[in-house]
Amino acid sequence: MYVEKQVIEKTSLRGLSVLVIESKRDERDLLTYILESHGAAVISSASVYDATMGELVYYPPDVVFASVKALQQYDIAEKINVCASKAGKEILIIGVVESKRNIYPLMAEDLNCHACICKPLDMTEVVDLLITLAGRFEHNYYLV
Repeated sequence: MYVEKQVIEKTSLRGLSVLVIESKRDERDLLTYILESHGAAVISSASVYDATMGELVYYPPDVVFASVKALQQYDIAEKINVCASKAGKEILIIGVVESKRNIYPLMAEDLNCHACICKPLDMTEVVDLLITLAGRFEHNYYLV
């Protein structure tokens, strides 16, 4: 019997710059590790202010991961869109939610995000989401 398995290349996110805004160090480090282990260049920040006034302005990323609470409280999406227009590129915004019960169907649209993902973060889910949103379909298939 043949079973088709999907393998995600460890370099599937190479060349992608990502800004991670997360106040909790362990969660910020986990997301950074997941992204860097697949080739992304990651800048992480614990402070919304530092991220929106520093990294975002001077080094506009391709993708921003931010907590939904931060997106709601600090209007990060609007600041990201302003920086994106100045840089002449689209910056993907991914909201991170504390749990599945806090997700509702139109959340991403309401927050001006491209997607929302919930904790606990799953490596495959995070990488697959980025590959899909960034248009990087570099999957290899093999038969077992």
